[in-house]
Amino acid sequence: MNKSFRGFLGLLGVSMALAAQPVFALSPGQKLSDAQIAQLGEMPVYKIGRIELRRIPSQGADDGVTLLLDRQGGVGLSRNELTVAGVTESDLQARIAQVFPQPSAVQHFESTGITVVRYADFAQAVDGLRALKKALPEATVRLNVQFNTKVPY
Repeated sequence: MNKSFRGFLGLLGVSMALAAQPVFALSPGQKLSDAQIAQLGEMPVYKIGRIELRRIPSQGADDGVTLLLDRQGGVGLSRNELTVAGVTESDLQARIAQVFPQPSAVQHFESTGITVVRYADFAQAVDGLRALKKALPEATVRLNVQFNTKVPY
């Protein structure tokens, strides 16, 4: 195979990879049309209680943020974090040590009694939510997803 033909195939492959990426920016609160959703391709589906969320393919640099899509086409943002309230820090730490998956970070806020449990990715956060709800039935455990943009006052 000659060099120019291989170069052509390389350029073709790069252009196809770039064409597969959506040409629109995504942000929390945005509502996508059916055509825009179709452009995103297949997305993993996560069922959390009665809520169904689809994980949008990564749009670039992975900064610990996951973009999600709800049933109505609304874009949401998750930092792959759970908030846990209604349990002491020592009880929570003991239970976290016994569940899988293990979080990448745990931060307790003494003044509010709330602990933020962060996972490496959204799939782990969903699994962590289920595990901690089961291990801590007396606690309030929530998966944080933001579906609106914050407007400064």
